Amino acid sequence: MSRLRFMVLLLLVLSSACGYQLRGEARLPPAMAETWLAVPDRSSPFARELSLRLRANDVEIVDQPGERSAVLRIHSERMRSEPLTISGQARVREFVLIFDLEFELLDADGEVLIEREGLRLTREYSFDEQAILAASREEEFLRADLREAMVSTLLRRLEAMPTR
Repeated sequence: MSRLRFMVLLLLVLSSACGYQLRGEARLPPAMAETWLAVPDRSSPFARELSLRLRANDVEIVDQPGERSAVLRIHSERMRSEPLTISGQARVREFVLIFDLEFELLDADGEVLIEREGLRLTREYSFDEQAILAASREEEFLRADLREAMVSTLLRRLEAMPTR
């Protein structure tokens, strides 16, 4: 039994030493401990998901900019659908969902930590006009997945910010 305990302890030590972290946990810069989230629409699903994930990572979201708060400014978030493939009968067979995001990060003094930059994620899906309800449900699920993936991508980008 002691050998099993040793193996479990060894596994825990090795997994923590290699930098492994739970998927939802992000190591955000200390400058973001208190952050004002400047978004065009606070009630958008993306803004709500981002706010939840920031709070889950011990970031205090403030209602307006302050002396100690960083500013995560979302300049634009846009999700759109475009035809990807068209059949010989001029009918769309596949679509691509595209999510574009532009953001920047400022510290409490107004200095730019991350200059304005864009992120883009895409998802492709098949479209069958015989199963229109299923296709619209699939698009709904993909839109939600794309939003969550964009929040994760943004958090990873914020984590990668060089420390000063």
